[in-house]
Amino acid sequence: MKKIGLFILIISLLVVGVQGYVVTIDGPANVQAGAPLVITGETTFPVGTQMDVVFYKVQSTTPAELERKIVVVDDTKSFIVPFNTNGLLAGQYKVEVQFPANPGTTVSSGSTTVKILNIVDRSGEIHLTVSKDQAMNEALLLEGYIPGIAISTINIKITGPKGFVVPPLDIRTTTLPGKTDGMFSKKVTVTDPGNYYVSFSDPKGYIGTIKFSVYEPETTPLVTTQPETTVPVSETPSPKAPLSGMVLVAGLLAAGAVAVMTRK
Repeated sequence: MKKIGLFILIISLLVVGVQGYVVTIDGPANVQAGAPLVITGETTFPVGTQMDVVFYKVQSTTPAELERKIVVVDDTKSFIVPFNTNGLLAGQYKVEVQFPANPGTTVSSGSTTVKILNIVDRSGEIHLTVSKDQAMNEALLLEGYIPGIAISTINIKITGPKGFVVPPLDIRTTTLPGKTDGMFSKKVTVTDPGNYYVSFSDPKGYIGTIKFSVYEPETTPLVTTQPETTVPVSETPSPKAPLSGMVLVAGLLAAGAVAVMTRK
C-alpha cells in the first residue's frame, strides 16, 4: 500500500510539473473612471509564490503600464488587488499576471492570466450651475443637473480637510415641465477652508467626483472718516482811535468855534 501511495504521489507531481499550476483572475467588464478597479484571483501555486498583477492601457503601440502590484500566495490561495482609476480616460484596459522573478514559470492551460475591461467616463454627465470656488459663508452649495435622468435619486459622498466626512446623502432630482434633465440642489455647511471632494452616483452607478475649493472671503478693514475740524480764524479788530484823543479833538474844535463867535 505504501508503494502504491508513493507511486500516486510521484505521478501527481509529474502531472503538475507537466501541466503547471493554475492561476485565474477576474474583474468587472466595465468600470466608471474614478471608481476602484478590483481584481480577484485564485491559484494552486505553493504558498510563498510571488507574482505581479499589472494594469495596462491598451493602445495601438506597446501597452502602457499604469500600475504594478506584487502578490504573495498565502494559505487561502486567493487574493484581491485594487487599482486606482482616477484621471483615466475612457477606453480599453487590461490586467495581466506576470512572474518577473521566474519568467519560465509554467502555468496550466486552464489558467486565466489576462482580463480585458473598459473604463467608462461619465463625469461629463454632471453639469454644475454654481462655481467650484466658493466663499466660506456660501459653501458648500451643490446645484446642477444630470441630462436624461428625470426624476430620480442621486447619492453624494463628501470628504474634505481635517478629516471632514459627510455620510452618504440621497438627493431627489426634479424636472421642468416637458424636460428630462434631473436638477439637484443641496447645501452642506462647512467650517474650514480647503478642498472638498464630492462623489456622485445614480441608479446606474458611479458618475464622477468633483473638487470644490472653499476659501475665506477677504475682509475689508473698516475705515472711520473723521470730519475735518475748521478752526475759525480770529478776526483782527479794526484799530480804533483812543477815546481820550477823540475827546481832546472835540474840545479843541469847540474852543475854536467859541473864539470865532467872540471876535464877531
